[in-house]
Amino acid sequence: MSLLMQDALLFTGDFTWMFYVTLVGFCAANARAILTAQPKINFSQGCALMVLSCFGGSTMAAIICGKPVPFMCNEALVPVCLVTWVVVYRMPVLTLGFLLDTTLGNVLNSVLYEIQRCHVLMNCAALAAATLPANLAQPSQDRATVIGPLIAGLLGGCGGGFMPLNKGLDPLATGSNWRIGSSALASLWLFLAAHCPTTKAMIGLSTRTARVVAVIFFVGMPLIEQATGTNLFGKNPLVRDSSKTVEMDQANNQDKLIVKGTPVTAEAIMDKEGKKRN
Repeated sequence: MSLLMQDALLFTGDFTWMFYVTLVGFCAANARAILTAQPKINFSQGCALMVLSCFGGSTMAAIICGKPVPFMCNEALVPVCLVTWVVVYRMPVLTLGFLLDTTLGNVLNSVLYEIQRCHVLMNCAALAAATLPANLAQPSQDRATVIGPLIAGLLGGCGGGFMPLNKGLDPLATGSNWRIGSSALASLWLFLAAHCPTTKAMIGLSTRTARVVAVIFFVGMPLIEQATGTNLFGKNPLVRDSSKTVEMDQANNQDKLIVKGTPVTAEAIMDKEGKKRN
């Protein structure tokens, strides 16, 4: 793989701006999930839920490592999150019509979301690997902490899906899904290929290459599911379900989404909106 592609996937070199592009896609995916699940959610409640959904996993990982939470340290995170929510909430036909009903929008949203999600996971796992060895009950310079990076990576990759906390373990009620399964596998991969000296030497990859492999896995598997319908690691909520529809409701003079059982296109949504206004 070319160095330019690696830089783009890792936000390094001349591609540091990719962080912001993928962050917008990440936030848009969460806004899409919120409005699809709760079409009549009010704006203020949505703002709070966006912050929890976007940054809940990294927040929990930082807390268990005894470190400041990322959205308090990187002051770009919350503004980008809320601006994205405003745009999606106020223009659902335009934004969600593109993300849900077009192949380009669906694929682009999935790619950007997965790149950013993988970076959150990798950063959380690296934070635990760097922080926890000195705090083990039996610390040793030759010993790599195991449980911490695995749990922190798992939380970083899918913890936001358990937010707000009154959801409890409901996301696990139907078993594992793509986000949980991929987070567990990627956390294990990063531990073996980047954080544990013994296994890292056996695998023989640099930390940079191990991170690139993780990002490619996160991006590639949803694309395979898009193309073939095969989901080896569980259902991916960003892969469009043709049995669901998105329609418009203009109660209180505001466009809101309603999910029903027969598929429609973005054009049908726009036609229905025009008829209501006429």
